[in-house]
Amino acid sequence: MSTKHGRLLKRNYFFAGLILLIGFGGLLGYDLYFKPYVLSQTVVKIKVDGGGFLPKNHELTAENLYLDSVQTKDIPAGVVRSLEQVEQRITNVNLTDGSILTESLVDVSELEPQQDEGIFPIPKDAIYAINGSLRSRDKVDIYLVEGDSPAKERRGYSPAAAASVTTPGGEKATDASSLLEGEVPPEVPARKVFLSGVTVNYVRTEDNNDVLDSEKGNNNNRFTSTGKVAAPELKLKKSDGELLGAYLEQGKKLWIVRVE
Repeated sequence: MSTKHGRLLKRNYFFAGLILLIGFGGLLGYDLYFKPYVLSQTVVKIKVDGGGFLPKNHELTAENLYLDSVQTKDIPAGVVRSLEQVEQRITNVNLTDGSILTESLVDVSELEPQQDEGIFPIPKDAIYAINGSLRSRDKVDIYLVEGDSPAKERRGYSPAAAASVTTPGGEKATDASSLLEGEVPPEVPARKVFLSGVTVNYVRTEDNNDVLDSEKGNNNNRFTSTGKVAAPELKLKKSDGELLGAYLEQGKKLWIVRVE
């Protein structure tokens, strides 16, 4: 009887040990394999010495980047997964140490216009005012300011007779594609945004050089520059560019305001 009881006890110990072993094995397998390899993905992160940050318009190098495994549930949309994708690219915003890189944070497209976009140069004489601190990759709002143009008298321009529709800024205007020969775009109310959040591709001096913070490039301090801002080149939808050109032809001037 005692022998049978001893065998039963040993069997219970065996199963208890087996369950304990399976439990520990499963836990180790989850932590060492399943979690890092099945539930996680490799992404690119920012590395900054001293736990600081990289400024906007900084050119990324291999020293600024590293690969890390992150749980899938914590990965944002548009994440960057390879170092080659962002090396020697320019940051769009300030980035802190350990930040997960996404395509919106780095200029992976190099500001290239899409099929329905173009890079529109703004003539110096069409500018009412512009930020001296303006740099490539900034965002600007554009206001229309009344100017003088002989085209108004030549075409018999009358704000009261202009048709009213909605501009990209939400104010009255017209679509460039609807302008007929001899017609002019209607008035836009003063001090209202005409185009909002426009990307600046380039900022030019009078001798057509890029305006940078220093000879080594943009460092985002903006206290000094390699030249005086004369004219920007803006990335616009073609329809917005055509409409803007129509307003410039009527003598409007542009108040270009940096917002980002």
